Amino acid sequence: MKDLPLKCDFPDTNLEQQLEKKLYRTHGARLASPPARKVRGVSDSSEKMEHSFACIGERFVDIRTALMSLRSGLPAIINIFMIIVMVLGWVISFFYSKALFAMLIAFGPVWVAVYVFEIFLPLTLPVRIDRKEGFVYVGHRGTFYRIPWDELEVTFSYNWQYLGSGVVWERQYYAHLFMREKHYFCGKPPKMPLQRKKISSGFKEERIYQKWNFIVRYYDEGTTREDFDNLAWVNYDFYKEDLKKKSIGIKIVECLGVILFVPSIIWWNFTPFKYKWPKEIEAIFGKANYY
Repeated sequence: MKDLPLKCDFPDTNLEQQLEKKLYRTHGARLASPPARKVRGVSDSSEKMEHSFACIGERFVDIRTALMSLRSGLPAIINIFMIIVMVLGWVISFFYSKALFAMLIAFGPVWVAVYVFEIFLPLTLPVRIDRKEGFVYVGHRGTFYRIPWDELEVTFSYNWQYLGSGVVWERQYYAHLFMREKHYFCGKPPKMPLQRKKISSGFKEERIYQKWNFIVRYYDEGTTREDFDNLAWVNYDFYKEDLKKKSIGIKIVECLGVILFVPSIIWWNFTPFKYKWPKEIEAIFGKANYY
């Protein structure tokens, strides 16, 4: 096993070495900005990016930072699993009368646990990019930063992840945003002069680059009709607007599908257990809290 360079043409950076406290070390850090520039040879499309963004409009975009695709997928996974379990239990109950009840007792707590996790674990605030005024707003542990776009520091890096007893290692890729004390805006005063925030991660390097390329393209050029089609399900408001364009039959099927497999899109809109932008930022954008 050896550290291989990232497949992008950006310069090396020592930003990670400047951190006072290293929560975890990554490798091969490459500086993507400033100035913000795209990775050559990678798409800047918003296709398959619906889990990466919480809201998109002409003025600003909210970027989901981490685990959102996993969290939105957990209810679907557990519901599919429980449907299979209940069908098997129903079949077996023809031979053993209490089989269905026994399966519910055995697997029901896991089912409940996933929903309790979704309901009561607060969602973190996204990163908000304001293309009208040229600022990036970041919330990090009660501290809020306002970083000029032209001073935004984003890096790509990777870490080795252990995936199995067969000594299988795989590289997980990260995009980090760095926050400097001089960009403090409101909330708790920063405890360190330089901190970083993970804004995306995954095992597909190209997907990390595509997300970044889309962000740069959005900031420079704004939205296209294709973007709104690709990101129609980023939040509950967008989902409702997209639903209006469809026939009654498709609406019924999609609503049932959402309730069974993607209930998070509804819950994230109404849950009281979520963070909110402070009044200083609401004074700029209004009460626009997306997750």
